[in-house]
Formats: sequence, structure tokens, C-alpha cells
Amino acid sequence: MSFKQRVDIMSVPPKWAFQPTWSNYIWLLEHYNLQNAILNSIVVSLSATFISLLLGIPAAYVLARFQFSHKSDVEFWIATTRMLPPVVVIIPFYFIWMSLHLLDTRTSLTVTYLVINLPLIIWLMMGFFRSIPREMEEAAQVDGATKLGSFLRVAVPLSLPGVAASSILSFIFNWNEFFFAFVLTSTNRTLPVEIASFMAVGLEVKYGEMAAAGVIASIPSILFAILARRYIVSGFRGIAGFTSK
Repeated sequence: MSFKQRVDIMSVPPKWAFQPTWSNYIWLLEHYNLQNAILNSIVVSLSATFISLLLGIPAAYVLARFQFSHKSDVEFWIATTRMLPPVVVIIPFYFIWMSLHLLDTRTSLTVTYLVINLPLIIWLMMGFFRSIPREMEEAAQVDGATKLGSFLRVAVPLSLPGVAASSILSFIFNWNEFFFAFVLTSTNRTLPVEIASFMAVGLEVKYGEMAAAGVIASIPSILFAILARRYIVSGFRGIAGFTSK
């Protein structure tokens, strides 16, 4: 549909043979600031994903390997924070960012996505760390490695499939998220919000332009998945094995 002219899109019966055109993509670049929206989405999505992994991986390792009081309560609390509906938490987020004068900024959106994705990454990575035999880390410690060294040199490399699976889930959520971006931004809009802004122009719906924008929006997620494909299959197998236990 993104390569069809409007007359071909609206034809009845549908036309399967048509003359492809780039006019829908050209119209987007001429009439909407998609470049800025794409940049905002890339910066926010990558930043939130990276920071979520940076904080979530050590937290998941601690919960998977160490015993401490109220550990089950901490795990339950982490899980319940991910279960909260977005409409419940959007008002607190809005007033927090407004009081800090961070509304309509990449920072507010990045931290919001970080808070939302962190419980998911922690729970996914806990399963992978628990699947790694403790003996491998103990052998590294016998050879002189510290607990931190065994974590960085043994546990993290062996859990790379889980890191890849967690990162792509987090990135896709960040990239496609609409509700928080719609409420918390006005000028620094992400791509989903920018696309929604021209769903209807006047009395007509821009079907071809919307399809073109959808194609553009899907490209980063596809590229991200292709780059991480070496680990994704084994990563999701690990997730399935953990959830089935």
C-alpha cells in the first residue's frame, strides 16, 4: 500500500497490479518532521535499552545467585511493578517530570521506559543465570577470580543469548510505545506519536502515507533483530525453558 497512489488504494474492486510510486514517502519528508521523530525514537529506545540492561543484569544475577531475607518479597515486588497498567502510573510520572521541568524531553521518556522495562529484563535474566551451573563460576573462583570476576568473565558471556533476547524485547517495546510518549511529549515526539498525528488530515485519511510511515517505523526493529539473530533463537529457548519450570 505504501507504493500505491490514492486512486489505486481506493479502487473497488482492489487493484493487485499497479504502478509503484515513491510519492507517499516523498510527501512524508516534505510535510512532516519525521527525521526528528526518528532521531528521538532511536535515542530514547537505545538509551533506555542500554541502561535497563546495565542495571537489570547485575540485579538479576544477585537475585539468582544469592540468598537474603525477604528475597521472595523483592522478586514479587519487581514482578508486580511490571503488571501495573500504564494508565495507573502515567499521572505520577507526569507530575514528577513536570515538577522537575523535564516534560517534553528525551530524558523523561528514557527514564520512564527504563522503569517500565527493568522488571522484565530482571525476570528474564534471572532464568538464564539460574540455568548456568554454579560449578563453572566456582571453578573460576578456585583459579583466583573474585565473585565480580566470575560474574563478568563467566556468567555474563554464558548469558549472552538471554541478553540478546532481553534487549530486543526491550528495544521493540521502546520503539513502538505510544501512550507514554503521547502524554509526556509535545514537540519532542517519537515516531509512533508523529505517525498518529497525520492519521487524518482534513476530511481524508492518508492511507498511503500511513503505510509508508509504518514501513519506515518497522525498519529499525527488523535491523536490530537481524544483527542479534545469532543469539535470539537460543535466547528465546532459554526463556521457554525457564517459564516451563
